Amino acid sequence: MSSKRLAMKFLSQKDMIAAGVTDMERCIDVMDEAFTLAGKGDYVMGGSTRNSHGQRVWFPKDPQFEGMPKGGPDQRFMSLPGYLGGRFKVCGNKWYGSNVNNPKNHGLPRSILMMTINDAETARPLAIMECNVLSGMRTGAVVGLSARYLARDDSETLGVIAAGPISKYSTTAIVKALPSLKKVVVFDINEEAAKRFCEQMSGNLNIDVSMVTKFEDAVKNQDVVTSAISGDITPLFEDKWLKEGSLLTLPGRANVENDYLRDAHVVPDCWEMQKTYKIEGLMLPEDERTIPHIQLHNMVDSGEIKESDIHDLGKVAAGVATIDKNSSKKKYFISNGMILQDIAWGTTMYESAVEKGLGQELVMWEEPYMV
Repeated sequence: MSSKRLAMKFLSQKDMIAAGVTDMERCIDVMDEAFTLAGKGDYVMGGSTRNSHGQRVWFPKDPQFEGMPKGGPDQRFMSLPGYLGGRFKVCGNKWYGSNVNNPKNHGLPRSILMMTINDAETARPLAIMECNVLSGMRTGAVVGLSARYLARDDSETLGVIAAGPISKYSTTAIVKALPSLKKVVVFDINEEAAKRFCEQMSGNLNIDVSMVTKFEDAVKNQDVVTSAISGDITPLFEDKWLKEGSLLTLPGRANVENDYLRDAHVVPDCWEMQKTYKIEGLMLPEDERTIPHIQLHNMVDSGEIKESDIHDLGKVAAGVATIDKNSSKKKYFISNGMILQDIAWGTTMYESAVEKGLGQELVMWEEPYMV
């Protein structure tokens, strides 16, 4: 018999770290579970297609009211709701705001994130938790998971584009996923950031990490390339630079040639979510549209790429689709993030926190006021 008392856990960043949120190897394994469930279809995300990345507060570019934020790519609020089945069977929501000027003007991270998880049957809230570290970890772990399934077994070199936090998470995950790796090179337009990246990552991962001063040198002849570029300019990853059999794995955007997309294995995190991005993007005014990977959508629409040749990473993980990672064919993994990843890692951290006696209890009521 369930209790009428309603209480949940509040987990601070300190609690989350104590619960194990920075355990990358475990996070990759949990992402494997989440993607396998997604590949089987045991999930629901938001929106009318049940595959929406999330719902965004779109501020106008020229607000007419004092105090209203001015719209832009990094001035936003978003809610990412969803349900994940399997052993999890919980609903969750990630709520976050982002302001690109936060670090400079306020001493805060660009994005500030919170996560809630609820029992899927009763709707009881189980926990509310700090989510910046969780979100960064799951983003990197998914990149590592893509390397597990798509990178050649004999991969020895990794090229990293951009030396920010997401690249640190992603590099950590790829190194954990590929024991054969021997060398990492990084490029960033900010050479000081690249130097700090080398010092930190070589120490943390016990692997040779060095800086290159040209973008193409972090791409040419690398077995694996990952990129987490921010800003307005996305350089072109030329097809001739990318090694036969290599993996280009992206927690962000990229600019690639049409010939590359025609010839490579194209593996999205969730193609139905990518299609929903397009549906929702086309509903916005033309000058405000943001449709990730529009180049790929256009090539599918024109018939240059068959939709049947696009295989979700979840379907690969679930054994529904097969890709020969050791072939000479190039692999292209695109990820825009799914709430399913946050739910899986958040639930795992909640369970760990309960086991370890971490966090604060927040009581909503001892008995409900009215039923």
